[in-house]
Amino acid sequence: MKSYLAKCMLTDEQRSLIVRGVQEGKNEHQNIKSLLRKFTTNTYDPRLQYDCVNTHVEEIILSNPHTQMRVLKKKAGFHPYIVIQDTIRNIFILVAKLPKNKYIYNPSGYRGDFASSNFDRLLEMGASKEELLGDLTYQTSMALGIENQPFGIIVSYDRDSDIIFEGALKPDQEGWIYKEDITDSIIAHTVDVVPVNVYNSSNIEPKLKVPNTDSEIVIKLKSNATS
Repeated sequence: MKSYLAKCMLTDEQRSLIVRGVQEGKNEHQNIKSLLRKFTTNTYDPRLQYDCVNTHVEEIILSNPHTQMRVLKKKAGFHPYIVIQDTIRNIFILVAKLPKNKYIYNPSGYRGDFASSNFDRLLEMGASKEELLGDLTYQTSMALGIENQPFGIIVSYDRDSDIIFEGALKPDQEGWIYKEDITDSIIAHTVDVVPVNVYNSSNIEPKLKVPNTDSEIVIKLKSNATS
């Protein structure tokens, strides 16, 4: 199953960009917070950090259009959030807080949307049902094709520590299909990103077919059928 799962996980560059966005957003939050006085009630603080992180993640994605990702702005009730879409692989990425001492989120409607077709996507790609589901009872959906089975990823960050995780929820939201620490992705993985080769037209030498010389040209004459 690992080979199929790897095709749905974030690429090194995507992971690096999102981690940078989260880190830069948290840094800006600290800078703004240092300029403010201390209040008796501190209700603005978690919302301010959330807004800073979402803003920086959006900006870094939009400034790298070659990754073929776009940012969608959504709402769940009164709760605004952003979704990053990998338009090539039909993958949707949610960036959300998760305290480091908490293993998984409480089930919710909008997070459930990110998990609803994760099993179906992997099974459609060829993952083993026994390996993926184990003893879990799961009603698979009709085969709709990979392009119609989105895969949902959640990038989780902690409010106070630097830790950042990447993972994909099971459809019942009771566990993770995978969950990995990607905190150091900028340092560890960006060196492995293979750059796209860019060529100038002047650098490209056209390969033209060399014409035959006169001595190599054979002329076929029509024979006279009449004697």
